[in-house]
Amino acid sequence: MNDFVLEVGVENIPASYVPPAIAQLAADAAALLARGRIAYGELYTTGTPRRLALVARAVADRQAEGEEVATGPPASKAFLEDGRPAPAAEGFARAQGVEVSALERVTTPRGEYLAVRRRLDRRKTTAVLAEEMPALIANLKFPKTMKWEAGAARFARPVRWIVALYGADVVPFSFAGVESGRVTCARPWMRGERLSIPDARAYFGRVKSLGVVLDHDQRRKRIGELARRAAAASRLHVIEDDELLTELAFMLEDPRVLVGAFDRRYLDLPPQVIVTAMRAHQRYVALADSRGALVPRFVTFTDGPVKGVAEVVRGNERVLRARLEDAEFYWREDSKRGVEALSDELDRIVFIEGLGSVGQKWRRVLEVAREVNARLSAATQVDDRLLARSARLAKADLASTMIRDGKEFTALQGIIGAHYAEAAGEDATVAGAIRDHYAPRAAGDPLPASTLARVLGIADRIDTIVGSFLSGQKPTGSQDPFAIRRSANGVVRLAAELAGLRLDEVLEFSGRSYGSVLDRDQLRARWQDQRVGAEIAEFLRSRVEAFLRDNAVPFDVAAAVMPAGWAEPALALSRARAIATLRGDHRFERLVTGVRRVGNILAKERRKLGGSLEDIRSGLAGTGGVGSFSDGLFQDPVEADLLAMTRATLDGIGESEARGNAGAILRALSSLADPIDAYFERVLVNCEDPALRANRHALLAAVYALFGRYADFLAIVEQGSTPAP
Repeated sequence: MNDFVLEVGVENIPASYVPPAIAQLAADAAALLARGRIAYGELYTTGTPRRLALVARAVADRQAEGEEVATGPPASKAFLEDGRPAPAAEGFARAQGVEVSALERVTTPRGEYLAVRRRLDRRKTTAVLAEEMPALIANLKFPKTMKWEAGAARFARPVRWIVALYGADVVPFSFAGVESGRVTCARPWMRGERLSIPDARAYFGRVKSLGVVLDHDQRRKRIGELARRAAAASRLHVIEDDELLTELAFMLEDPRVLVGAFDRRYLDLPPQVIVTAMRAHQRYVALADSRGALVPRFVTFTDGPVKGVAEVVRGNERVLRARLEDAEFYWREDSKRGVEALSDELDRIVFIEGLGSVGQKWRRVLEVAREVNARLSAATQVDDRLLARSARLAKADLASTMIRDGKEFTALQGIIGAHYAEAAGEDATVAGAIRDHYAPRAAGDPLPASTLARVLGIADRIDTIVGSFLSGQKPTGSQDPFAIRRSANGVVRLAAELAGLRLDEVLEFSGRSYGSVLDRDQLRARWQDQRVGAEIAEFLRSRVEAFLRDNAVPFDVAAAVMPAGWAEPALALSRARAIATLRGDHRFERLVTGVRRVGNILAKERRKLGGSLEDIRSGLAGTGGVGSFSDGLFQDPVEADLLAMTRATLDGIGESEARGNAGAILRALSSLADPIDAYFERVLVNCEDPALRANRHALLAAVYALFGRYADFLAIVEQGSTPAP
């Protein structure tokens, strides 16, 4: 056995293309080796701007033994009554080139069939790899590909060399007109930087001798160390930016550090503007002093050594100065107009085609935010004056030249708006809400600290989600033009922190608020006749389910709490955690078994989920709900006992519900395990008497409604069981 190395040398690939490519290369190579019956030890992939590399350790020199089974006709139709082969058997044998006597019977999920079993050849690994490598390379996916020269091959960038070695042997093949070999390059456009690799084990050492840091994790670590070392030399600190370090790791092969400076007067700009200007175009690393304040210095990198270092630094400083000049102009002009005037201009900016302006949007957002605020507890609600001011100014920076014309500054939406608000003397709470209502911007981001920003963030996102669906621009498998999935995930995370907030009700309110841009008939047609409202509800429901999974809620527990609680993410998560905590508790497990018995004996339409306390109380009184019953038809004391204890449990649950104590509610429900068991031991539910049978079903439906308010217990998987249909 030997190591195998594949290196595809290319002209510079965009940094964002490399990580997905090396992940796919690893997965596809593993699948290829498994499919080809080629044993190996470890698989490693990495990438730089100029090479994608695959290394497989301890690869067997031949395929493992294997066989294939070709199935033919059913055995029942393969032979005649006297045992002679039927035409079907003879035809199958003939097609397979064997005698009928060579056929055997095999058992399949469809029954017993005739088959031919053949031992497969053990081909040399080099022959298999030579056949498979061109397709492995060609199948790599990139956001955009190029076609160059006369060939039909497409790749992220032109392929200039290929190394393919199994041990000391070249694996011969060609791709895009390039023959595989053993020569690698550092910079193919420079002389003297080509190197022959004697065998696969020498690959890492030879590439390193060219000055290339091959492993992307090592490169990232090296870039960070170089930046910190350069900063420390001036008694400064790097402003950490993990995303930038990762991007630099896939832009450089041989990182070399340089330090530059810019005019101190630009420090009058908001720090985020300066950092963004440095990062966006040239990928500079910002520096700070011991107090954490931004300083007029930066760290940048070259790929390999350069001549005329001072001139290179001056060139980098020139580029940054031009961007900071632009930013200073934007800041000065926007500050002159003021945040109030910027907000007034929103009426001239289109929100979504056919759905009015951004000015109309912020007015709708205020309506929805007030609706959200009204649903919170009195202790949690925010001041309406601050809410109204924050909503009016939240999108003002969309009219600013900084965001509108400074392309690299668009990511500062909200952040720059907060700075404009502060510069205009707005309340610090309002400025904070303007900045934070965009949070969380990504999956791992922290939530806003203030309830004001959370309320505003929910209202803004829900308005965008509703507008997207109303305009027919809802997210699909390949497109999400308004980042609706991210917005919905943000809504769920924010709502999970606001107890009592029901997303379905806020959603309905938001839909009605679009009456300001759509007439009543249009809105009704889109919301009801075209089922847009139902579509959005289902979309948000799927996001809540994903949220529960992200919080390590078991799949069956998530399925149990979703029907009754999805619209209140805080409640759904609380109930799910309570159920997961009580798993293994003897009384709770008995309760789940009992509720399953109740649910399984009822018709599906009588398993009520998510009812109100008033409806449940009415049902337990024998009137309304999912059916009425009469205690005058009870024939066994356990029937009255079950009813009495269920009513008592309902009466005692109210306080736990008010406190949001899901654990206490489930423990209270667990006390019904004994009366449920006693009921089924003594009462034949499906008795012959139609009146008694109907009465017993009605009682059980009323009891089940209490459990259904909190979860669909039939979805909880017991040990060795499967969910109920």
